[in-house]
Amino acid sequence: MLITRVELENIKSYRQVNLDFRRGTTAISGVNGAGKTTVVEAIGFALFDFLLYNQAQFVREGEKYGRIVIHLIGSDDRVYTVERRCGAGAYWFIYDQEADYRVEQRTDVLDKLHELFGIDRERSLKALFRDALGVPQGFFTSIFLEGASDRKLKFDALLQIEDYKNAADYLLEVQKEYREQVQVQLSEIQRLEFETRELEDWRGKLKGLREIDQQQTTQITQWTQQLEQLEVRSTLLTKQRDELRQLENRFEKNKHTYESTRLRLGERKNELDLARTATRVVEESRADYQRYQRAEELLKQLRLDAQKRN
Repeated sequence: MLITRVELENIKSYRQVNLDFRRGTTAISGVNGAGKTTVVEAIGFALFDFLLYNQAQFVREGEKYGRIVIHLIGSDDRVYTVERRCGAGAYWFIYDQEADYRVEQRTDVLDKLHELFGIDRERSLKALFRDALGVPQGFFTSIFLEGASDRKLKFDALLQIEDYKNAADYLLEVQKEYREQVQVQLSEIQRLEFETRELEDWRGKLKGLREIDQQQTTQITQWTQQLEQLEVRSTLLTKQRDELRQLENRFEKNKHTYESTRLRLGERKNELDLARTATRVVEESRADYQRYQRAEELLKQLRLDAQKRN
């Protein structure tokens, strides 16, 4: 928690004052009666509900009310404004700027302050401020003059002894649980060591299998390349086979055509031989034929002459 600004209005000797604070240690200096203690008392009243005297004495003389405004950054790193008015029209609230939300009921305000300070709600804010944060002047050593039991109660609260005791008790349980977990883990380690007793042999076998796998992978790569080459060769041979079949078909067709043509040629040769023989016969009998024609004409003439004589 970090206080960034304190505003006082009509608080004891102050009519109006604004004080800005930075991170780190802040020292408030001044002559006696300047109001240094008033600033601390205002913080104690607004944030810790602690005031050594009644509120009427805290208001500037002659005024009806006094007002304290404290700007701070909470433990959640959000910006808050705590405003408390004493005297006439007293009120007390916390404003959450990020959520734009006001906490106004006294119990709710105290709970919210415990939350912002990171303090358990069981611890008294008044006692914390009185005994540690805002010890009045002249009372710094008074606690050491009290009885042992009273000192113990106050110092135990301030030093959070009970928290340490609770933490120690909790750590005993944690230690016990840790030991149990250690035992469980040791048992698990023993089990794993037993299950992996042949790990080196397995690693050797795995190495050998990996080498075999590498060899087989190389062999498969070579076979794959050969297969690709053979597939190319197969494609080429298939193409050549198809071309060969086409040529065979054409050959058979042409062979058939050739046979038919050869037969027709033989027939034509025979016809030619017959024609040549006939021509030779005709040539050889041409003179007889011509004599035959002359005889025929003579016969026709003789018949005509005979008809004329009759």
